[in-house]
Amino acid sequence: MIKKQWLIFIVLVFIFTIIYAIGSQITLSLKPKNYSVSIENIPAREKKALEFITQRISGTELSVYTNYINRKSNEEVVATGKDILSESQGLLLLYLLNRDKKEYFDVCLDWTVNNLYLDNGIFAWMKTKSSQIKNTNALIDDLRIVRALILANKKWENKKYLKYIQKSSKALLTYNVKDNMHLDFYDNGFKSKSNIITISYLDLYTMKELTNVDFKWNKVYENSYELVKNSKIKGTGLYKFQYNLDQHIYTTSNEISLIQSIYTMVHLAEIGEYDIEGINWIWDEYEKYGKIFATYSYETYEPMSDIESTALYALIARLFYLKGEYHKAERILNECEKFQVMNSNSEIYGGFGNEYNKEIYSFDNLQYILSSSIIHKKN
Repeated sequence: MIKKQWLIFIVLVFIFTIIYAIGSQITLSLKPKNYSVSIENIPAREKKALEFITQRISGTELSVYTNYINRKSNEEVVATGKDILSESQGLLLLYLLNRDKKEYFDVCLDWTVNNLYLDNGIFAWMKTKSSQIKNTNALIDDLRIVRALILANKKWENKKYLKYIQKSSKALLTYNVKDNMHLDFYDNGFKSKSNIITISYLDLYTMKELTNVDFKWNKVYENSYELVKNSKIKGTGLYKFQYNLDQHIYTTSNEISLIQSIYTMVHLAEIGEYDIEGINWIWDEYEKYGKIFATYSYETYEPMSDIESTALYALIARLFYLKGEYHKAERILNECEKFQVMNSNSEIYGGFGNEYNKEIYSFDNLQYILSSSIIHKKN
């Protein structure tokens, strides 16, 4: 009798040991994972930048940090360090889509949805380094993620993608539109809408795609197109900054961000509308100075600083590529290379930024690899 009881006891211990071991393995398999993405048969510079992004400035599940150095910001609306932006996630999604990496695309998408997707269907613009989720979205970032989902659904046909496209479409029409006009943001905490629209936020291609999801997008698209066209500063490649929906006026400061103007021209080019005057003006500026500067004066249309930017060159390269001027696109993209750290002994090897103070922005690095993936498509 005693031997039988001992035998039962031993069997039970064995069973519980197996269950515990299996449970531990399940727990380990569900633990967030760091991914180091490396893709073969892509340009060497792009490959190095991709490895830097995924190895040095990313957290778990392909969540991309804002900066390499994890410092704090003195302002609530300025992201730094290990803050993670919906902007960065959208850019990485588009890149992984271009390079046909569905597995990594889904990993990145799952993190984005699980961490930034709010109950009402919009995406929080930031998750802070202290894991606080901001209750406000940014129109351009939501549209970028939706664009990635639309293109992914065309390529891979997944019901999950379609579900989020439909939910995001409804949410954006509800929270980021007023009188068929887009708004910069919606504050989910205060339940309040912005009364302005930043012109460079108007992603016309994605809006046009969304007309296939909901007919209400037609009027929003038409109004957005008119806002963009009328914001052009004649004789230049510059555009006004914002439009105030209450006052019905365009506004801009004396300092014009060229990145925002280039983004606006890219959005036009993506629907087959080319600002020939603006594109030629950009090239003339490049040939005049041998480089392109980040800010211009609204009064003189001359550069206001000698600051250059990897992201700016990457966007301009994309613009020329869309226009079909491939040689110019390649030449401008190559300008980015002077900002890439190629010292193999450096801890920021492969990244675009300042090797000495380690000032690295994910935006620069992501814009570069995205433009490279567009210009250097696989055969």
